Amino acid sequence: MQTRMFESAAALGRRLWIATLLWVIGRTLCRAARVDEAVRQELAPLPDGLTIRLEVAGLTQALIIHKAAGNWQCGAQPHASGDLHPLRVRFKHQGIAFRALSFRLGVNQAFSENRLLVEGDLTVAMHLVRGLEQLQSLILPAFIARPLLRHYPAPTNKLGRACNIYLGLVTG
Repeated sequence: MQTRMFESAAALGRRLWIATLLWVIGRTLCRAARVDEAVRQELAPLPDGLTIRLEVAGLTQALIIHKAAGNWQCGAQPHASGDLHPLRVRFKHQGIAFRALSFRLGVNQAFSENRLLVEGDLTVAMHLVRGLEQLQSLILPAFIARPLLRHYPAPTNKLGRACNIYLGLVTG
């Protein structure tokens, strides 16, 4: 009985952690696309009106970002037309999402191991992955980011850039 309660509490904690990390990653990615040149260069070629949905199988929460008037914003478009999610990336299992979103498994590695489903334009997905890699190199300490990334870019003025991005969590 206690084991079952512990497992359900652990599953609830994992779901809450995944939902929180989706929220944090969405807000920091949108902020970085506005204030950081490296992330902006990766996401700039994507067209206005594009909506990206990053979700986890079995969860209702998802990271939804869209590009409007050249700026990335969190949440669904207020006046979405036609196809609501031209790019949908779905983690196949909550355990994999937990590992990837808590920075113990790189998104590129999860993709190469077929632990993600990508529905939509693969080019857009690759821009998203490269943007997430740039974001990880900025906001994570080097000893965490190096094993996750194919190439660690060693950004200059990392602390100032990271603080500016984290400021977006508070200010939006």
